[in-house]
Amino acid sequence: MAVSHPTTVRNAMADWLLAQLDVSGPGKLAFRLAGTADAPGTVAATLTLSATSFGATAAGVATAAAIASDTNATGNASPVANATLQTAAGTVKVHCAVAASASDINMSGGLTIAAGDTVAVSSLTYTAPP
Repeated sequence: MAVSHPTTVRNAMADWLLAQLDVSGPGKLAFRLAGTADAPGTVAATLTLSATSFGATAAGVATAAAIASDTNATGNASPVANATLQTAAGTVKVHCAVAASASDINMSGGLTIAAGDTVAVSSLTYTAPP
């Protein structure tokens, strides 16, 4: 049998985790090259979340508030493979995969971000583990 959590626990877990993004100012969404949660890789673009990054969780899913575009991305010649949700100070709280489709985060327009590019996110949700 797989481990599972009641919805109220999933909501509480997600709310607690996502509140950690805002402890030192608005959280960040960073698009990165290959890496892991402990060694997340080179940043190609960093977007700033709203002062309260995510709204209250419902049914285990939290939806991000507005996310500011990175209008002058650092960029890199290698494709983006990961993204992190992190504090303003850069402490990683969530690490996930990025691809063109069927991934945690799907990027349109290709996975390579050039220096100076604008990177925007139209919507973002976090789903707590079942």
